[in-house]
Amino acid sequence: MTLPAILDPAFEGLISEGLEDLEARFFAPHAPHGHLLNRYQAKSGTLTRGELIKVFNSFLLFDKKFPKVARVHALVTPALPKELEWIGRDPARVHRARPFYQPFPDVCNASNQKLREDLVEEFGAEIGGFFADFIDIELRTFHDRATAEVMFSSNILEAFPNLNFNQRRFPAAFSALFDLIAKERGSMLSKKRLIEVIEEALGLGLMLKENLCLHLRSDHNHLPPGTIEIDASGFSGIDGIFPTSQTWLSNLVPPLQSAANWARLRNHQRIELSGAYRLSTAFTVGWSFRSTLGFELNIPIRSGVWATDEHPSVPAQQPPWAMHIPKRLVNGRLVVSIGVLRDPKEDVKTYLGLSEDEDILIATLSIPLAAGVEAQASVQAIKFAVAQAVSQFQPAGIDLFFVGPAALAVALGHRWNALPSTQLYEFLATDRRYVPTVVLAN
Repeated sequence: MTLPAILDPAFEGLISEGLEDLEARFFAPHAPHGHLLNRYQAKSGTLTRGELIKVFNSFLLFDKKFPKVARVHALVTPALPKELEWIGRDPARVHRARPFYQPFPDVCNASNQKLREDLVEEFGAEIGGFFADFIDIELRTFHDRATAEVMFSSNILEAFPNLNFNQRRFPAAFSALFDLIAKERGSMLSKKRLIEVIEEALGLGLMLKENLCLHLRSDHNHLPPGTIEIDASGFSGIDGIFPTSQTWLSNLVPPLQSAANWARLRNHQRIELSGAYRLSTAFTVGWSFRSTLGFELNIPIRSGVWATDEHPSVPAQQPPWAMHIPKRLVNGRLVVSIGVLRDPKEDVKTYLGLSEDEDILIATLSIPLAAGVEAQASVQAIKFAVAQAVSQFQPAGIDLFFVGPAALAVALGHRWNALPSTQLYEFLATDRRYVPTVVLAN
């Protein structure tokens, strides 16, 4: 367990000598329990092949008894038998190379499969397959205390290169952390307490980032360091195929809401987004971290960031939106068509079998949005028009069709409060038709 692991934004705490020598707990929004464990078993000598298999069997037994609880089982040992040195070298090499080969899934899959085949050949199908997915080998020589302090000091300098430390305090920080863990064996030590102990011993705040970084993983990007990941790869419309509305509700909305609840409990009020995502996902992210829950968002765009608390202060910051308020509902529902640079209403009418514009709330903007303050002004204008129509017609729900920048979809979802259940749609350009995606209900 290293300092970078403690600084991981998902790290929640650790326990020494619980069910394993050391276990660390991490927030994991997609996991069944919302959390996962990293489990470490330390050995001071070189194990024989039989002793290694015994350790691996203990890891496998835990996983069978408590499935989907551990993210990784790590054996920490100073050395391996000469004939098995490759199991400490090859898996680490494959793992390190994955980000580089990530754009080439065939290469990545071939590398992973070769490693799995080698492990299965060495240890049999059950242990070998389990090793490939869940076991790490960490080769560490157990040094004297002085050497361990040097390693700890190096960790601090690497993690915080811009802080002006009094390096003579590093041994005291190491001792404080070591003594705390020794004293509290069998009890959970929270991230907050561990950091406080280090900061007090150093006499300096570590200036940890208060904003929570949330990364939306699509089918073609990997996790940047220092972020919480939401796996949205199944909702990226690969080959023009989107999941059913129920799949959105069961597989994407819950981890987003779990992340929002987790962030609120830890007073993360500002969320920094990254990644790539479709419009429905963008809207859902904004809705999950909406303003009424106390969140503000930093939304990435190509030229920088749009912040949801950049509010317009003068009329010149109001983009020239053209608004058309409908005269009636469609099957008891309010149809909303929003377009930036392109008006989607004709495709919407075709999809719904409508012949007149009078049945649709239409909001169009013929120029691009240049700044976050313009995006927020746009959100205010659209939300006002929708709220007025809802008040007038009292619809059972809203059908929302949106064409524009994903950043605006996030910002609009962030303010989609006190409105009826909303069905979102994605446009398939190849077929020139819409498909229903997620339903969001406040």
